[in-house]
Parts: sequence; C-alpha cells; structure tokens
Amino acid sequence: MNRKTEESRTAYNKIASEYDASPEGQYTRFHITELINTINLSDGNVVLDVACGNGTLLGELSKKADIQANGIDISEGMISSAKTRYPHINFQVKPCCPLEWSDESIDVITVCCAFHHFDDPQGFANECRRVLKKKGMVCIADPNWGAVIRFLANKFWIPFFGKGDVKIYSSNELEAFFRHAGFESVQTYTKGAGLFLKAGK
Repeated sequence: MNRKTEESRTAYNKIASEYDASPEGQYTRFHITELINTINLSDGNVVLDVACGNGTLLGELSKKADIQANGIDISEGMISSAKTRYPHINFQVKPCCPLEWSDESIDVITVCCAFHHFDDPQGFANECRRVLKKKGMVCIADPNWGAVIRFLANKFWIPFFGKGDVKIYSSNELEAFFRHAGFESVQTYTKGAGLFLKAGK
C-alpha cells in the first residue's frame, strides 16, 4: 500500500463512525443523489461500488432493482459501518486496483467522490474495462472545480493535505483515462459541485 493509499485508509477510518455528519459526507451526498437518479439498472445486474464508504450509494441502488450488490473499500472502518447498515449486501476490504473480479463479470461499476484518491487511475480504468461485461458501464462522480482553483489545489494544497487525495481532474483528463482504456462510449458532464462520467464498453 503506497503512501497516498495509506493516507486515505487512515483518514476514513477516523471518520467512519460519523461519516454522514462529517464535511466529506455532506459534500458527497449531492454526488450520490445524482448517481442514484441517473444510473439505469435491471434485475439481476451485478453492481460493484468501488471505494463504497459506508454503503449509502449501493444501499440506495439496491432499491431500484434486484441487483447483486458488491462494495469494496480500503477502510476497515467504512466497511464495518456498511455491513452494519446493509447486512444483505456483500462488502469487503479490498483495493481499487487490481479489481479482484474475473473478466466480463460486472454490469455496472460505480465510484463516488473517490477517483481523485486513486494512485493508479489509468490502471483502474483498464481494470474496469476488463471486468465489465459487454455493454457494461462505469459511472463516476468526482469534484467539479474550476480551472484556477483546480490548478492551485493540485499544486499547493493536495500534496500537503495528508488525506490521500492524488489529483483533482478536469473533464478532459477524466475522459482520457477511459478512452485510453478502450471504452467505446465516454461522456462527461458537470452539475453543481460534481463532475460525472459514464463510460460504456
């Protein structure tokens, strides 16, 4: 586990029990709501929520259809909280890359407000394409910051913040990871505080 990943693990273990009331939890709620409203699911879909936190997104998605729901996170505290809140869902402590799923085994992959923590974003995009079934979809929500603020944050704030953030991406940068991975359809849009991506295999 590299330094940034360990920073993320430590930071989220500390706030796991009170995540929803924390500033991070409040900020994430908007992104979760947008994903819930825009992701189409069918009964039987296999869904993997990467960096699932305390399970809120996956819990809500499981109300939309009879899905096979799986959540992974590097924070033991977050996974413990998720298991308590949603005992019917499969939650495990696992890294985001490599994904420990077989080729073409997942219908939908979600990531909410965590992609900017991933130390190997291209590797993750490549793994998404590998494990997704044909016509599978990856849906990501991440922070939407203006160019100037993003530049200043990436240069002067994130390197010293100590919570595992790696980089805040522009829409073009986010798209590029998934186009390079070979996704046939890649779209991004911004809404309020969020930058959203949908990439189809």
